[in-house]
Amino acid sequence: MISGRTPQVLALVVIAALVSAGGCSLFGTHASGAPSLQEDFSLLRPEDFPAKIKQLEDISQHDPSASVRARALFYLALAHMHYKNPSPDYAQAVLSFDRYIGLESARKDIDEKVAWKSIVQTLDNSLREREKLVKSYAQLKQQYDRLNKNGAALAKLVESQKKEIESLKQTIKELDAVQQEIEKKRKGIKK
Repeated sequence: MISGRTPQVLALVVIAALVSAGGCSLFGTHASGAPSLQEDFSLLRPEDFPAKIKQLEDISQHDPSASVRARALFYLALAHMHYKNPSPDYAQAVLSFDRYIGLESARKDIDEKVAWKSIVQTLDNSLREREKLVKSYAQLKQQYDRLNKNGAALAKLVESQKKEIESLKQTIKELDAVQQEIEKKRKGIKK
């Protein structure tokens, strides 16, 4: 038969198991930067990203633990390129990935991080190329508009010249008619 103390002993054993190392994260100790390195960025508001990036930069530079500094660099890269970040900086994300990879080169998932870096770098290069193309397009459009404006002015000038030529042709016809009248009168006087 089970004694009356058995439920109490079982409860104490369960509590001891929970409190022991690894049993309950509520009582475990965290590294100084660990809580902020477990945050889900999708829960952040867009206006919170600059402060979060500043916090991660501070952790990546000043935390006494090398593994926490390295992890902060990884999260810093994620924060720089996160879809909710109102002003993503892919170049900074690439730099953070580079620094992270340099510190964590022995990790088994480093290939995944290198792939991320490569993708972000390609995206950054594409966006920079797009900016150059947009600027080039704007310049070409200005030149086109200027030439088009000059072309319109030229077309007006040509139209004006055509009208003047027609006017001169009419004047020449009138002068020819006047000259023919003068010739007729002169022939009439000679007879």
